[in-house]
Order: sequence, then structure tokens, then C-alpha cells
Amino acid sequence: MEFPPAGVDGDSDSSGDRARIGSSGDGAQIGSSGDWARIEASGANSVVAAAGSVEYILLGEGGCAAVPYNDGERIRFATAYVGENGICAGVKYTVNDAGAFVVMEE
Repeated sequence: MEFPPAGVDGDSDSSGDRARIGSSGDGAQIGSSGDWARIEASGANSVVAAAGSVEYILLGEGGCAAVPYNDGERIRFATAYVGENGICAGVKYTVNDAGAFVVMEE
């Protein structure tokens, strides 16, 4: 898999709290370090890595994400891959205390 060079449309970084990050371009690479981010990466094969808490995440076809959560003892990463473990494209997910991605109730 080839990734576009940094600075190409579709790259997005955010370090502020409550950031709303959206990208519909294919192959987007999104990083977020603020808390309570709302991330929508609806393009195909998007890659999302968050270092702060995430209110919700939405991925496109072939997308994947790494989101931190606290299991009560330490910070861990939950990972999601569209097409695996029931993760679907175009659906908003949150991460529960067990590290599972669950459909966000609106």
C-alpha cells in the first residue's frame, strides 16, 4: 500500500480538544491528539490514529483506526478495521471501557 506524501490533500492533524475532523478523500491519513474528537474519515482506505479521547469515529470502505481507551487500570488502544468484527463503513462508533467499538446512539 502506498501513502501520499505529507501535505497532500486528505492529510489532517488536530491537537485541539473537541476537534471535528472530516475527510472524504481516499487514502486520508488523520491524526488527532486533542480530547473528545469527532472524526469522520469516509474516504476509502483511510487511516486514523488518535492519541486523545474520541467522541465518535466513522470510517469509509477499507478504513482502519486506532483509538485510546482506559480499561480502568491503564490506557490501551482499540483498533477497528472495516469489514472485520462487524465494523461497517459509514457508521459512527464509540469505544467502550472494554475496548470494543460500539455503534453510537444518537
